[in-house]
Amino acid sequence: MNIIEINNLTFRYKTKFIYDNFSLNIKRGTWVTIAGPNGAGKTTLVKLLAGLVKSYCDIKIFGKPLNKKNIYDVRKEVGFVFDNPDNFFACETVEDELAFSLENMAVFPSTIKKKIKEISSLLNLDDILKENPYDLSGGQKQKVLLGCALMLEPRILVLDEALMMIDINQRDELLRILKEYNKKKRVTIVSFTHDLKEAIYSDRLVVLNDGKIIIDGPFPNVFDEERVMRKIGLEVPFEVELSQKLRLYKLVDKINLNLEGLVDELWK
Repeated sequence: MNIIEINNLTFRYKTKFIYDNFSLNIKRGTWVTIAGPNGAGKTTLVKLLAGLVKSYCDIKIFGKPLNKKNIYDVRKEVGFVFDNPDNFFACETVEDELAFSLENMAVFPSTIKKKIKEISSLLNLDDILKENPYDLSGGQKQKVLLGCALMLEPRILVLDEALMMIDINQRDELLRILKEYNKKKRVTIVSFTHDLKEAIYSDRLVVLNDGKIIIDGPFPNVFDEERVMRKIGLEVPFEVELSQKLRLYKLVDKINLNLEGLVDELWK
């Protein structure tokens, strides 16, 4: 079942077309990474899905057209995590920030407290709950903003370059956590990024360039189009490049995105 449907999207800023007859469907419970270089149209697509810019095409989320009548109902079920957390903080402590949205929805304090404990434990935020979010590092801020989105238990989680400030080792661990969350909760994840390493745990990779889909397929099979990715300026992960070279010499028979797994395969 498609949880997001975009049919024949045409969108432009003044006289510049960003999308022209663009279509994309995303199935419920999947993790889809949408990658592309700067100017590919990623940010515009996020804004369209959030209803921040007006679209004259048929965009459906949960089978409902994304329009004035349904926009607020849809937003209640979709968590957006953007690249600049400072634009979204409203409270003086991380704990209050996590509680903010649920308090506005008049959720019982005991339920909010329980939820804060769950999310802070999941994302390792326990040590900074009493900190002012503005005093945190960029990576910590992004984790807090992600926590705020998960507090609402969204059916769809949209990440817009939402992990770019997080240390690479912590980012990998966070991606693992999100993958478990994706499977356990059947939450649909749509992540927008220029970093292909963030696609490691996704089910499907869609590569955009100039508002068009140039690659679309199951992950990691799409890395057979490595040359196309390089041509538009996307950096292919080292693990992929190494796997590709080893395949040429018939030392491995598939792309392995885990170096330990690659070593194990070589020793078989």
